[in-house]
Amino acid sequence: MKREDIAYYYQPIVSAVTGKIRALEALMHVEMSMLKSSEDVLRLAKEEKCLHDLERITFFCAAEGYCRLRANGKVRGDELLFVNSIASEYMTDEECREFRQRYLDIRSQLVLEITEQELLSKEALERKTTKGFLGAVALDDYGSGYNSEKSLLALSPKYIKVDMVIIRDIDTDIDKQQIVANIVKYAHQRGMYIVAEGVETAEELKKVLELEVDLLQGYYLSRPAATPGAINPDALKIIEENRKR
Repeated sequence: MKREDIAYYYQPIVSAVTGKIRALEALMHVEMSMLKSSEDVLRLAKEEKCLHDLERITFFCAAEGYCRLRANGKVRGDELLFVNSIASEYMTDEECREFRQRYLDIRSQLVLEITEQELLSKEALERKTTKGFLGAVALDDYGSGYNSEKSLLALSPKYIKVDMVIIRDIDTDIDKQQIVANIVKYAHQRGMYIVAEGVETAEELKKVLELEVDLLQGYYLSRPAATPGAINPDALKIIEENRKR
């Protein structure tokens, strides 16, 4: 983190209606023998009291990588950019000013994806949403934490990302289907959008489409990559068939 030597891959988030890429999520890509995942980095940053540094690096590096992809014609340039934000942390006023100056043209495309690994700080949330970030807020990993409903009420997010633990085998699990049906109904009544995370099979995709989620994300559609790839043709066919019905 001192060298800011952290790479970010981008995973498409796809419209459940058209199959087109609506957004990209910036995901930390770890290639170190002692650190195997972003969770390892987050845990170590917490132990070393570097969570603020990780928050700052994530925002700047994710935005810089997206702008580079856009400048090189690797993405359309109008996608939303989901950036994972630590619930208890926020950038300083000086860092916010620098971010606004450098990435003025994509501010409205930002979606602050609030993770539940840390306790939600009201002060942090207020500062994030009043310091020039013109985009939206997403609640990440809904259904996996003990504070999911509390966080939902506190954030009132535009996007609710249903955790992959619930999406896994949803085609055969009636209880999981009911959970998603309930949150879809709740969200749509309030103008919110549901993202099904971790879609990994054709059967899971068919079921979440049947349950009327709005957006799709997962390996079955497209894996994270330094340069986002095309959407799986088989997944697109399923989405098209569902739309016709």
